[in-house]
Amino acid sequence: MDLTPEQERKNLVLGWLLFGVFVLLFAGTVGVALLYLALD
Repeated sequence: MDLTPEQERKNLVLGWLLFGVFVLLFAGTVGVALLYLALD
């Protein structure tokens, strides 16, 4: 099954989007932990 350039581009965008969501979740987790420690 060959992917067209358009499909490849969509997959790449989706991959980066998922990666960005993961990074934001991770950063948010760390941020909440640091905030919790700072306010303790």
